[in-house]
Amino acid sequence: MNNREDIEYFKSLSIKKIKEKVKEIKAQLPKEEQNVITYSKNFTLSLSNYCQNFCSYCFYNYKVPKVSGEGNVILLDNDQMKTLIQKALSYNCKEALLMSGERPYSFEEVQKELENRNCIDFIEFIKDICTYLLDLNLLPHSNIGLLSYEELRDLKNYNASMGLMLESTSMELFKKGGVHEFSPGKLPEKRIRHIEDAGKLKIPFTTGLLLGIGETLENRVNDLHLIKKIHEKYGHIQEVIIQNFVYKDGVQYHPENPISIEDMLKIAGIAKLIFKNEIAIQVPPNLISGFEKDFIEMGVDDFGGISPFTIDYINPNMSWPQIDDLNQICKRLGFVLKERLPIYDKFIKKSEFCPVSIKKRIESII
Repeated sequence: MNNREDIEYFKSLSIKKIKEKVKEIKAQLPKEEQNVITYSKNFTLSLSNYCQNFCSYCFYNYKVPKVSGEGNVILLDNDQMKTLIQKALSYNCKEALLMSGERPYSFEEVQKELENRNCIDFIEFIKDICTYLLDLNLLPHSNIGLLSYEELRDLKNYNASMGLMLESTSMELFKKGGVHEFSPGKLPEKRIRHIEDAGKLKIPFTTGLLLGIGETLENRVNDLHLIKKIHEKYGHIQEVIIQNFVYKDGVQYHPENPISIEDMLKIAGIAKLIFKNEIAIQVPPNLISGFEKDFIEMGVDDFGGISPFTIDYINPNMSWPQIDDLNQICKRLGFVLKERLPIYDKFIKKSEFCPVSIKKRIESII
């Protein structure tokens, strides 16, 4: 089946039909895994929101007026970082999400602050933080925008896993008025190269699509097939996030027809049909609140990182759910909510994907 036939086929499928097919796929798992939904108890270290991209849907960027009480961060203060880490330990978090804008060190203010802290460069800054976290048995997951092959290689031994959203490869989004008009780091060839480089380096990886930013169903299906093709070559993708754009005050992008829950459900189900049980399908639970049952029925495997105390810096007005509440929802559907690490079990068992430095910390945690 070629791409056009594939897209027409998916268009023809009702949500009910997709659910039936998803059930058949789930039934191929070992019995003890069929009714498990996973999540990671994490916290976020938002290191800098200075970013080379100016996506018109982004609230995180330093140029967007902040209305939530969260100010701009040139570089996260060391004392504040240590306070957050100590709090994470008190909550028994296992994952530290390190996030930042893309190439923040291209800004003079960030570079000056790095020099003030005697850091050689931003990557060295990340490595120092990761080392500190690992010494405390916290597993870093870095998602800090586009990186070169050399930068990814340097960070591999300091991270349990890493991530970069593909978002969308639609070139329509780069046209005048498109959401990526002023976002050089969102060019598809650059994102694809990063994901492939992570594969070459055997880095357990998270990627995904951002839906509702001007892309079409055809774009979405093509992008899912692209991710599958990359994974078939390198075998490193742990999970694919299906994330919906949610409007925030202060952002420029305000779609006339926001993406519907029905469209979200359909693409989550299509993702399951494409990836089968090889790659986990993840949805952020704070963005689909009230529809958890529907997404579980569409084959979603994972609710991603849930923090007991830090906000979702991309969607600060969307609070994380209580884990106990999610557990009750899963229980009512006959599912078990299970905590996982930021590196999936199947990658822990493979030494090329899980360096000794990470394996030792996992053994201490377990």
